[in-house]
Amino acid sequence: MSFLDEYRTVLKNLPICYSEAEVDVERRGSTVMKHANGEIIETRSSETAELFVRVSDEKTGYAYTQDLDEEPNHVLLRALNNSQFVERLKNDRLNRLLVNRRVSEGLKNRDPDIPSIKVAANQLEDSVRMVDSSISSVAVEICSERQLRNVINSHGLDVESAMDLYSATATVMAEKNGEQYDASYYESASRLEEINPERFRNKIAASLRHQYDAKEMHSGLYTVLLDSTVVTNIMMTAWQLFSGLKYGEGSSPLSGKLGEAIGSSCFSVIDSPSHELTGYHYEFDCEGTPSREEQLVDGGRLTGLMHNITSAYRLDTNSTGNAGRYALLSGSIPTDIIITPKIIYAEPGSESVASLLEEMGEGVYITHSYDVFHSINIGSGGFSIPCRGTIIRNGREDHNVTGLTMSGRLTDLFSRVRAAGNDLYIEEFLRKSYCVGAPSLLIEKLQINGK
Repeated sequence: MSFLDEYRTVLKNLPICYSEAEVDVERRGSTVMKHANGEIIETRSSETAELFVRVSDEKTGYAYTQDLDEEPNHVLLRALNNSQFVERLKNDRLNRLLVNRRVSEGLKNRDPDIPSIKVAANQLEDSVRMVDSSISSVAVEICSERQLRNVINSHGLDVESAMDLYSATATVMAEKNGEQYDASYYESASRLEEINPERFRNKIAASLRHQYDAKEMHSGLYTVLLDSTVVTNIMMTAWQLFSGLKYGEGSSPLSGKLGEAIGSSCFSVIDSPSHELTGYHYEFDCEGTPSREEQLVDGGRLTGLMHNITSAYRLDTNSTGNAGRYALLSGSIPTDIIITPKIIYAEPGSESVASLLEEMGEGVYITHSYDVFHSINIGSGGFSIPCRGTIIRNGREDHNVTGLTMSGRLTDLFSRVRAAGNDLYIEEFLRKSYCVGAPSLLIEKLQINGK
């Protein structure tokens, strides 16, 4: 009997001391290949398993283990005993959907295609090395990953999903006029052949070009084009504005504004279970609720929120399948159920970056941003983000600038979007629990502080 079948048996015959229980199992297997200087320099494989248990009696308790062979009754009892340390007085609400969904054994047991990964890594390195004569080194890392998830509970819920994906990262070092520069680009896909070398070449070439021979600039209010990677970095933290928990608690700057305008007509945001630009897809959340697409912002109007079962109950609505555990970078074990996105992104428009620069005429093209996790205050919506970019004159790149900080409030930023580009970029969160994306955005005015 598998460890999951043992848990199924216990949950079907739950001891009288428990009112309800839930088990969430996340398993990952990955093979990573690193390629540099025309050869494989590292190959590593790993397998991880995490099991999260919730048990309710008078209060809900939690338990965590990586030992799948541990006796299920012992794990449930540990969760129940942990309930005495929980400050919340009310029990968690567990999913009462009677859904049963299994994945075929063939989908769960495919091995990575190592020879094809080697070929792809070599080709990507050769391709990237050609984009700039100043490049001194190139490193390519390709990861083949399998993610399996099961959520089962004592009410009859029993769902399973499998996800295969490939991700690639190319990192280059360059030297020009005695200065060192670096650039990188990331992409994921469901199939290895969908990784696009041309996008790697274009993005890395642009990243280096926008760093060379940078100067300082004066502080002021500028018309600004934010590169898609910069907007993605902002959204990597700003997605919390759309959390139903924060909205209901009044800790989001958007609290109380559902149905109201919170951005310009050119600003829209979607949270989706899948997208063609990434290999990630999400069938259900960690409470077993099926994932669905949710329009959060439509033409500047706040039309939706991301909910788990608890936040949906508090606001008299339905869960959107956004229950999660890994929201931000943390060293602690995330046993509590919170809200996380699936694939959240600002919707792209139809204009190219070149057209947006021409439309801007005079201003600053912000091409790089840094330390965004510590540069945005979600409670107030204020931000002060280190960045660099390129001065634009007559719609064309003039010279690069560095040592900048862009500052303001997220709600003002959303309201000042004049146009969205067609260059949507999607990136995984470092803990691989969700994805965030955005196109380049033309901003009417933004405070840029220089030296």
